[in-house]
Amino acid sequence: MRLSRRSWNVSGIVFVVTAKPFTGESLPEELRRGELPEVRLAMLDFVGEFLLDFDRAARRAGLTLAQARVLGFAVLKPSSMREIAEQFGSDPSNITAKVDRLIELGLVERRPDDADGRIRLIAATPAGVDLMQRLCASREWLASVLERLSDDEVETVRAALGLLLRDA
Repeated sequence: MRLSRRSWNVSGIVFVVTAKPFTGESLPEELRRGELPEVRLAMLDFVGEFLLDFDRAARRAGLTLAQARVLGFAVLKPSSMREIAEQFGSDPSNITAKVDRLIELGLVERRPDDADGRIRLIAATPAGVDLMQRLCASREWLASVLERLSDDEVETVRAALGLLLRDA
């Protein structure tokens, strides 16, 4: 696979990224237009690497990427099927098989919602929390990227992500 090299300057810090061309080389010209195309392309490359890294970690843990995402949501907060489905941008019926498999593995459980007994929440079990911690620690690409950053670069990334997500 051909690697691409991109660089950009943020607050005097020059970022240079060598990455797989997830998007730019395959997008038709009309889709490459718009404001800040180089930033959008760098973000798409980052998301692509991030998801590949997450997928590899999930597979090493014996899960699919989708199962790992469901488990991650359940670890963060016991959630209804509808809430989890909203995170996926899908219908709750599309989440059922993933949740059922995680229940079979002993990683999540269904429990009643104390606020509304009609609703069942998907909550991580202690085994699910442990697996998710190990899965996150095994994110090889992300760990190698983050550990190479200086304290100032980490703060720049944190600030940039905060700006990008503040209206999300």
